[in-house]
Amino acid sequence: MKRLAALALAAVLGLSLSGCGAGTLRSMKWAIEPAGEFEAVEPVADTATVAAGMVSRRPGEAGYYLAQSPAGWGVLNAASGDVAASAAFVTQPIRCGAGHLYDQGLYEGERWYDWETLEELDAQLESIGTSYRMEVGHGGGSNRFLADEAGAVSAVSFGEASMTIRPLAEIEGLPGLIPVQQGTLRADWTGEDPATWEDFVLEHDGRFAVAASDGTLLTDFVYEAACMGTDEAIAVCKEGKWGYVDTAGREIIPCEYDAFWGVRWDWNSETEKNEPTTGIYPAPFTEGCVVVKQEGVTGVLKADGSWLLKPGQVEDAAPAFGGLLWVKTEGKWGAVELPG
Repeated sequence: MKRLAALALAAVLGLSLSGCGAGTLRSMKWAIEPAGEFEAVEPVADTATVAAGMVSRRPGEAGYYLAQSPAGWGVLNAASGDVAASAAFVTQPIRCGAGHLYDQGLYEGERWYDWETLEELDAQLESIGTSYRMEVGHGGGSNRFLADEAGAVSAVSFGEASMTIRPLAEIEGLPGLIPVQQGTLRADWTGEDPATWEDFVLEHDGRFAVAASDGTLLTDFVYEAACMGTDEAIAVCKEGKWGYVDTAGREIIPCEYDAFWGVRWDWNSETEKNEPTTGIYPAPFTEGCVVVKQEGVTGVLKADGSWLLKPGQVEDAAPAFGGLLWVKTEGKWGAVELPG
């Protein structure tokens, strides 16, 4: 029933919003004509190495997306439209701490690459300008952000066998906005073993606030989750729906939209293996706009709440980068120029 309702909504929106005015695809200019026969185009999720749930801004990584074909996932250069390692991954890979693309599905499916194949795939990735490489052993640290009783924010950094609490200024690559929880290390922690996040006692039922990268708290601790921080806005969740808070702490887009991309792997005790859950992230807010979805219908919103592309104008879209917005229309992906 939900699928039928979504299809009906898309049809109604498509009819009512047709034309060539602002907020329509016809009002935009193609930079890369729609020819990519991809099932999906998504960012690469950096799950923890800077802040839990964001998209990398590192040179050689920013502007490289994942493109799905029937054979698997590869890497797309958003500026040129070139694709490399086009079916190298079973599921959406994530960025590991060492800068590799890590696909849990390869391991769960007991599919492995020999060194010769890995080197060939790495050469393909290098040919399109990205510094991403195939996974040969992942690692690296992760960060969470914690406010103390007085509201001072620090980074809690976890290594493979360590935990340290550090000033935010020591964390390289922080976006302008970060997700913060409030709490303290439990009083009975002995320090004999490295602490994990479970060793922290969180206030406000673990809810999140938004802070600037210098630690200034911009909101109260009222959000169920927060992620995808950029220098423009950060995604926040209430009652399972996502919206966006800007650098002034204003909720510029209400929490009305669905998560729709990315993958998380969780242990299934019945099958005794890790199983994927997809559609766990909202889009990052980039270049003055953000891709949103309701019941599977795609639109693109601007910071002032107006539509860059009204719902139903495109079949799908990926976050803007480099003045371009990748969209899917009539079954094919291409890139349009952002206005202004």
